[in-house]
Amino acid sequence: MSYTVSTATVDDLNSVGQLINDYVSQNLNMPRWSCSIETLKRDYTSGCFRMNVVYSDEQLIGFAAWTPSYDLHHCVHGAVFLDFYVDPAYRCRGLGAALLCAIALEITRLGYDFMRGSAMSGRASRLYKRVGVQFGANEYNVSGRALRQLASLAGLSAREIVRGLPTQEMNYQD
Repeated sequence: MSYTVSTATVDDLNSVGQLINDYVSQNLNMPRWSCSIETLKRDYTSGCFRMNVVYSDEQLIGFAAWTPSYDLHHCVHGAVFLDFYVDPAYRCRGLGAALLCAIALEITRLGYDFMRGSAMSGRASRLYKRVGVQFGANEYNVSGRALRQLASLAGLSAREIVRGLPTQEMNYQD
């Protein structure tokens, strides 16, 4: 399966809205997403958050939304994931990892030192746990050599990404 990961455009947000609706109904026990595409577009274009998307055969099948963050205890910039979702029909193909790698590349280019996210599903938990350090109930942090390793995998095939994923120990290496 071929796929493409890129920074979201405003035109992508119509399809993202449908995926968000699927996400909230599957994971948050909500009957539907309570926001509008217009509000999502307004907030995205204002810079409130950033988003990467994944396409397969010209169909948008996943997204990861994040915001810049700051760790006051270590005085470093980073990124915090707001949401992370891949259509269930396309899961277990390395696409979540491909999204992580694309964002890792983007944030390391910005000079950021960490990514942080929380997992609501078992699959997401397994991915975060494989590459990051867990703190709290379901929070994970990726930094150090692990972050740089993820960034180096951006743009590779899903198979190459999965084979090259960093270990947890790499988070403690500069």
